[in-house]
Amino acid sequence: MRQTGRGSGEPGATGTLPERGRAVARTDLAGFGLVDDGPDADLDHIVRTAAHLTACKKAFITFAQGEVLHVLAAVGSDTVQTPAATSVCGTAYRNGAPLIVTDLSTDPRFSALPHVDVANGHRFYAGFPIRLNDGHAIGTLCVIDQAVRPEGLTPDEHALLESLTALTVRVLEGRQRDARWRDYLDIASDWIWEQDEEFRFSYISRSSIGMPSGEMLGTTRWDAPSAATEGPAFWARHKALLEAHEPFRDLRYRWLDGDTERVTMISGKPVFAQDGAFLGYRGTARDVTEEERTRREVEHMAHHDALTGVANRTTFEARIADAFRAWEETGATATVFLLDIDHFKRVNDTYGHSTGDDLLVEVARRLTECTGPEAVVARLGGDEFAVLDPSLSRGGAVDEYAAMLLQAIARPFEAQHDVIECGSCLGIAVLPDDGGSFSQIMGNVDLALYEAKARGRGRSMAFQPRMRRQADSRNTLARELSEAFLAGQFDLTYQPIVRLADQRIVGAEALLRWNHPERGRLLPSAFLAALDSGRHSVDVGYWVLETACRAALPWVEARKRDFRLSVNLFTGQVRDPRLVNRVQAILDKTGFRGANLELEVTEDVLLTPLGDLPEVLKALKRLGISVALDDFGTGFGSLNHLLQFAIDRIKVDRQFVRGLGNSIDHNTVTHAIVKLAVDLGLKVTAEGIETDEQQHFLSLVGCDDMQGFHFSRPVSAEQFPRLMEKTDALITRRHTGAPMPHANTG
Repeated sequence: MRQTGRGSGEPGATGTLPERGRAVARTDLAGFGLVDDGPDADLDHIVRTAAHLTACKKAFITFAQGEVLHVLAAVGSDTVQTPAATSVCGTAYRNGAPLIVTDLSTDPRFSALPHVDVANGHRFYAGFPIRLNDGHAIGTLCVIDQAVRPEGLTPDEHALLESLTALTVRVLEGRQRDARWRDYLDIASDWIWEQDEEFRFSYISRSSIGMPSGEMLGTTRWDAPSAATEGPAFWARHKALLEAHEPFRDLRYRWLDGDTERVTMISGKPVFAQDGAFLGYRGTARDVTEEERTRREVEHMAHHDALTGVANRTTFEARIADAFRAWEETGATATVFLLDIDHFKRVNDTYGHSTGDDLLVEVARRLTECTGPEAVVARLGGDEFAVLDPSLSRGGAVDEYAAMLLQAIARPFEAQHDVIECGSCLGIAVLPDDGGSFSQIMGNVDLALYEAKARGRGRSMAFQPRMRRQADSRNTLARELSEAFLAGQFDLTYQPIVRLADQRIVGAEALLRWNHPERGRLLPSAFLAALDSGRHSVDVGYWVLETACRAALPWVEARKRDFRLSVNLFTGQVRDPRLVNRVQAILDKTGFRGANLELEVTEDVLLTPLGDLPEVLKALKRLGISVALDDFGTGFGSLNHLLQFAIDRIKVDRQFVRGLGNSIDHNTVTHAIVKLAVDLGLKVTAEGIETDEQQHFLSLVGCDDMQGFHFSRPVSAEQFPRLMEKTDALITRRHTGAPMPHANTG
């Protein structure tokens, strides 16, 4: 088509023409894709056909834009535009109906128009409005001849021009659809491509960051320099698919956009001619760089611990599964190490969770740093880490590896201008010997870690089958204990507490017994540890307290309140936030006085960080209750406990008492314990007294009270009053000088 501009040679008119017929469309050249320079072959063919078949010297196709009719194609004239309001074509365009002028020179409507050039052959005119299918006029198709034609157009000529007008509409609407489609492609996230039979790009809908179209046209994907990111094997597979003329979907490949790696996803299908000849491919493509980056990030998050960056439990389980498959295929074994951080909760409580997180990140870094490329380091949760190394099996290498891991964690950790000494214990298991599945191997390595902790800090233990048998026994015991409480199989016995000064019974310790339906009557040593860690420990503990308070109430009255009941607290009770309220409720319910109650806690309970425990013990003391530290000297940090907690009494453990008289060391340690308590103003009770020599030594060093078989075994609540009466009788006989047999009831 011709460039728009001013020109002459098309009949014109002056004045404003009335608008009639169809509405006039507001059109623009770009909307029909008519913005390029040069002739338009389709439209030029139409005007030449119109001029030839009507025997006219000139023919035009005009296109309305604003107040101008642009000449899109012409024969016999170089006119490029004409005014829409003052031209003959404008009349046809604005009226929306064919206009036939037999002689322009005599027609009063047009003869005076400045552009009607009779001298140059402007005599006959026929113009047909070009209307779209929606009825809007967008221009004209017209012919002009130098001869007057009184008869106008013949019917055939009229039909011909109408047909050519309709053909022009189809061409222009096609151009409009093409322009609209190009607009869609320009704003779409996907783009269109075509390849020839040699798989060279013949068309790409647009140039974008997702497809270097200028580089790609005329070449194949794999020959483009930007596609070198993928290796030859990748493109060989793709080329084989194309040569087989197979369709494909969502093929992703990487390419370089300068220094930036991008990812494109393509889909395509083969194109064939009607005779079956292969013509090439056409398809779609999309830049999925951000999508791929997001997918990789999500995938990384799904398989790695968010805090430390090492593998998570899901990934570790998958690697264990891989190790089992490798064993099935090659017989190769692998070793699993399980560890956690000593006193990690204390780090969080002391320095805050941010420092705790920093410690976890550092532990993960150290483990990763000291393990090999084949190893997998994972954080399973909390402060628990695991390592899988397929290059190790049983033997000295495993022990050295474990020592290396423990040493890595044991190095001091700097935080908040302080140095944190942390450590760990380690469990070890080898698959498949120590478990045939993920759950089995992890359960068994956890048992090994449990035993390593029980033996002390900084230790490693390899799993042994006996650990599983012991664990199964503990589980069975825990289940039986749960059933025992619900079935009422527990009862209490009471061991007298004797004042050394006069051998008078001044109290009783409530001791739990289990009437097992198959194993008979069991002592606490057979079940107490399992009960203390079980789910019924709190309920059993409060049952013991209430039962003992009811039983001991008449004993208190008989001694005129010079009597104390000693009851052990379970770990769960000490952690129970309702402890003080529940003890108060039991005292109110039974009528037992707090001043006659002594609650015992062990050092193991105090070792666990328990938050406001010192305040809890003080609240118990405000109820009149005294607090005793049981098994003193067998735990850690005993002196610190005496200073930190509101302790009234210590109980010297039987392991110190047992050696009295036979070991100078036992004598010295026991003497030191009693002296320390006396100096701190604490009462002292010695447990496990079985001989006169032990009793005599404890009396000399200042011990207050005693418990043990030397005086009496534990008895039932029904027997206890008679035992007190018998003791009182013995004391009376002693005062009268009568012989005194031992009170031991055997």
